[in-house]
Amino acid sequence: MSAPARGPEPLRLRLAASSLPERLSGVRAQMAEWGAGLGAAEDLVEDIVLATHEALANVADHAYPDGSGDALLDAACVDGVVRILVRDQGAWRPPASDPGWRGRGLVIINGLADQVDVHRTSTGTSVTMLWRLPDPGAAEQA
Repeated sequence: MSAPARGPEPLRLRLAASSLPERLSGVRAQMAEWGAGLGAAEDLVEDIVLATHEALANVADHAYPDGSGDALLDAACVDGVVRILVRDQGAWRPPASDPGWRGRGLVIINGLADQVDVHRTSTGTSVTMLWRLPDPGAAEQA
């Protein structure tokens, strides 16, 4: 018999892009609560929350210029790997030639997650972020 999966139950949210700016602080709180169930260090949970926030902010900023559409969030932890998927069905605007103080979301996400995959198609964009949790037995063996 294999060991049980580590972590909280998956979290799945469908968020209207038009309400994302107002809802992001609440989603951050939900992600922090979900992340607390991982049993991971607080700084790792903060990284997961911030990266998720940035991915959702990108949907609001880029995928739906008219505000119509949904952002989908799927957070799960299986066998010590946290997988956060944020996706949309919009068409991202081309990045501004000079984004000013903005336009750093993917840079931040790449700096926080162990692995990031951004997949763009004509039917939407998905951002998959992965973190490997430290093996809880490794600290005991050291």
